[in-house]
Amino acid sequence: MVYIFLALIFYTAAILVGAYASRMANTNLVAALINIVSAIIPTIVAIPLLNKANIQNQRLGFIAALVAGALIALFSIALTKSYSQNKVAIVAPIVFGGSIFLSAILSYFFLKEKVTLIEGLGLLILGGGLLVILYARFTGR
Repeated sequence: MVYIFLALIFYTAAILVGAYASRMANTNLVAALINIVSAIIPTIVAIPLLNKANIQNQRLGFIAALVAGALIALFSIALTKSYSQNKVAIVAPIVFGGSIFLSAILSYFFLKEKVTLIEGLGLLILGGGLLVILYARFTGR
């Protein structure tokens, strides 16, 4: 549970700093710098853990990680551009709440993860909140 809260804190800080950077510099360059730094640090941590048996046993995971990396790069470009054109209070809930909503639902179908009744209720509330934010954004309220 500690890592969940650390991820929450670091990601919140990254959102705010990334939004600031996107308003102060070219959004594509900001996205590139964010991705470079976020790739270097985990690589430094992972290199000592690599060996030939490890790589062969995890080949499909590595391929999926490369695809995810490409998707994150596209996400970063879209996100930094969004921050430069919209308020964080609109971008963050739609992007991050929406990705939580969609990934939880899609993981049920593609990863065969179970969703409990309480989790399903939470997803419904989250979906409702997203609709309210989208309504506010498109009506200017």
